[in-house]
Amino acid sequence: MGQKRKAVSMYPSCRKYSIVPEPPSAKDLVRLRLREEYRFPYELTYAMNPIDNSNSDEELRALRERAKEPKCIYTVSSALSHREEAPQVVFRWVLDAIPAAWQYPEDTTARIEYFGRSHALPDFADTPWRQRSPISIWRTQVGAIEVHYKEPKPTAWEGPFLREERELLDNIAHRIGEYLEWKQRELSGERLGSAPEHWRWRQRFAERIAADLDPARFGVQQVFLYGSTELGNAGVGSDIDLIVVSAGDPRQKRDLEMWLEGWSLCLAEVSFQLYGLPSTGLLDIRFMDPEQAKAEILSFTTAGNTLQALPVGTSHATG
Repeated sequence: MGQKRKAVSMYPSCRKYSIVPEPPSAKDLVRLRLREEYRFPYELTYAMNPIDNSNSDEELRALRERAKEPKCIYTVSSALSHREEAPQVVFRWVLDAIPAAWQYPEDTTARIEYFGRSHALPDFADTPWRQRSPISIWRTQVGAIEVHYKEPKPTAWEGPFLREERELLDNIAHRIGEYLEWKQRELSGERLGSAPEHWRWRQRFAERIAADLDPARFGVQQVFLYGSTELGNAGVGSDIDLIVVSAGDPRQKRDLEMWLEGWSLCLAEVSFQLYGLPSTGLLDIRFMDPEQAKAEILSFTTAGNTLQALPVGTSHATG
């Protein structure tokens, strides 16, 4: 009585164990280094499934090559999503993403040809070591994207290029085509006017351009429509004639010219799709400062020519 009995576990076979984590495998170390280097999510690096090899450095080199493609596609997709920017700005962002995705980045350069205009990296050189992929909108070729090596390289799958590089370039060209199709749909809105009324859809676009101009960004004060569109007798190949009055500084004027050039190229697409007539741009713009505009416009109207003042920046007005 009063003696303490020793407690007996009802599960005598149970013992306490310390859980010691297993050391990371070579694959896990490769994935970790890849995530740190490229900031890829875990799921993506895991899905890439490193090869079975005891040399993690070799695995890492192989995975670095495979990692280039999704990184490039992500950057290109991000660039093409900026649809408010002029095409030539977007093209430059796309081109900037290309060299790092190819086998020899230091010797890689690229260009996009679009409606007869070339948009190239500053170091571009036209060499025989190149890949080319057509850019099409609605199955009509409107340009191409090219990747060049500046120096000869060992033979691979397509000349010095890998098969994966061919697939990547075709993928980029397809995405550019989708971007340009969107630009055309966004510009045309409805299907455009009947063929005899070339002036009507041109006037709609001129009004929209003026409305979309941001006076604070570009320093624009006035926009005038004149010529065949204003007179109502534009033909299939007619330009849209505009006078743009700007008091902006040199940077604002440079940005304005680039922005309007983007519109001009996109309108050339619209005209080409409707009538099959290629053009390097559909806007014919006379830029004037306020003082010059006073004299020029007075002289213009005195000679019997007519102008239509377009409302500027209405889409930016706050209510």
